Amino acid sequence: MTLLHTIGTIFLYIPFLLFIFVYFLFLRKKKRKALGVASDITTFLLFFSVPASVDFLWGYSVSAIVYFVALVLAIVLLVIEWRTAKEIEIIPFFRKLWRTCFLLLAFAYALVWLAGLVMIIIESV
Repeated sequence: MTLLHTIGTIFLYIPFLLFIFVYFLFLRKKKRKALGVASDITTFLLFFSVPASVDFLWGYSVSAIVYFVALVLAIVLLVIEWRTAKEIEIIPFFRKLWRTCFLLLAFAYALVWLAGLVMIIIESV
């Protein structure tokens, strides 16, 4: 059980290891869909990783903010989709929403990581 806990913790704080692992795993089977599957799985992990990293570095709980922003993003994208298309196709809409969340969460994770790195460098000097 501690091995699973350790692996889960590693993937929680370094989610791009999971991205690379899943990408190379699916690259053998489905070359075209490897990037999409890796980003989809990593998105789910990033929803927990970004708030956990912020909580670890600064002690603030931002999970409600992350979920609220994702909900507002879903509403905005749904309104845009509703205005541009006559009928909303559910699966392509959710894929677009999920990939947009991946980009935003990956960017947020990179900013948190960079800020943590700068903070560690400043404290060590």
